[in-house]
Amino acid sequence: MFILAIETTGPYGSVALLDEKGNVLGYQVSRGTMSHLKDLIPMVDTVLKKCGISKNEINLLAPSVGPGSFTGIRIGVSTARALCQALGIKAVPVPALEAFCLKETALREAAQNSCGQAAEAACGRTSEAACGKTAVCAIINARRGQVYGMIDGFMEPGPYMLTDVLHVYKEEMEPLGYKILFFGDGIDAYEKDIVEALGTSGSEQEPCFEFAPKEDRYQDAVSVGRWAVERIRQTSGLDGCIVDFELLLPNYMRRAEAEQKLESGELPICKGPKQE
Repeated sequence: MFILAIETTGPYGSVALLDEKGNVLGYQVSRGTMSHLKDLIPMVDTVLKKCGISKNEINLLAPSVGPGSFTGIRIGVSTARALCQALGIKAVPVPALEAFCLKETALREAAQNSCGQAAEAACGRTSEAACGKTAVCAIINARRGQVYGMIDGFMEPGPYMLTDVLHVYKEEMEPLGYKILFFGDGIDAYEKDIVEALGTSGSEQEPCFEFAPKEDRYQDAVSVGRWAVERIRQTSGLDGCIVDFELLLPNYMRRAEAEQKLESGELPICKGPKQE
């Protein structure tokens, strides 16, 4: 089975081809930020050519459906729907926030494979994640102090104020001795706020939080594809996780600012012609 994963909700678009075990057969990421419309189809072609796979051999699509960039979501979902319809295949809609948990797993496995358990601790990463003492927190910038966020095991995906996310850590997780590993472009926007809020927690030798490095911080198609593979494995594809293209829908998680202003009458178009 070949699964084509598409990620366009974050700053860098990417495409990955995986098999049914989650092995990555090919991967391509855009060089420019927010160049999804220009780069997506060429990246699909590049990945398939490098792997020697034709479009007709793809069995499933796994697009990230949001939340994230409104424009990016529309591009990714529309492209995935078109490919599904043209190729006669189905899709696994992947929630962008939950896919970050697969990034943490990949980071931990890479650290263990490259330098072993002892060296992993020396690199500043402990094995606490394997013991259930580190939780992934994904935060996507929604502006004005808001994020699309989740904390694995503690906070369901949703639109929140950043202060809500940090409150959950301080009140529910810190007393249990958890560390928190942040992913997402919310780090770029709110790093200073997070450090100020959590910097007094933990100890100087063992801080209570960590930011994913920039090269691993953002959404990517590999994690999207692996989330889809894991979901299929857990459910045997029987809980509606595999859908027809008509049911492949974006998850914006909140309305765009322009829509909110339109409804409230704040946009000039709502005010009618100028009266003399």
